[in-house]
Amino acid sequence: MTQAAIEVYGTIGVMETVNFQGRTDPLILMQSLLPHGIKEETIFAHIEDFKKRYFLYLKEAMPHSEAVLLPGVRQLLQTLTQYDNIIVGLLTGNFYQGALIKLQHFDIFKYFRMGVFADDTHIRNEMPFIALKRLYSLTGHTFAPADLIIIGDTIYDIECGKTSGAVTVAVATGWTDAALLLQHKPDYFFHDLSDTNLFLHTIKELSDSIKVKVQ
Repeated sequence: MTQAAIEVYGTIGVMETVNFQGRTDPLILMQSLLPHGIKEETIFAHIEDFKKRYFLYLKEAMPHSEAVLLPGVRQLLQTLTQYDNIIVGLLTGNFYQGALIKLQHFDIFKYFRMGVFADDTHIRNEMPFIALKRLYSLTGHTFAPADLIIIGDTIYDIECGKTSGAVTVAVATGWTDAALLLQHKPDYFFHDLSDTNLFLHTIKELSDSIKVKVQ
């Protein structure tokens, strides 16, 4: 992102001080470049050029990165796709192509039947409502916010779920401390997703009265 920003905008602004956690890619750009005097309309006027360069560098970098697939993720995705009454979706602050490059590196993009990306909105809390529209287009059925289960590893993922009325599941495999995640009162909390059966059991319990369960 820094290389692409330098080439397109002539600077990275304050990007090195921006916390990327839970933020959409366009928001990262705005928080990096606005303080440097680059206007929002200028950022978005050149964002397609930025994306092309960013995706090129990301694709080159992924095979050499230190990125790892977290415990239980592949097995959980494989298992969830076997359920007819569950639609696995990807709600991410990444641009579509960026998410594709990252997840194809681990061969897991194929498990997501639909998604909402930073190309759709730079405001994370709008994403669940876009997801509901996409679910209707995909299935022909109307879903309520309470039908969504949002799983994430930042306080912004919890906020996103609570703002929309979705069920929130916090997982402490990111950079956010478990205690901080719990302070934001997710409906469910896991230290990681390594126990697939336990997670599936949790989903079955979602019709019950919800309170934080530390797993």
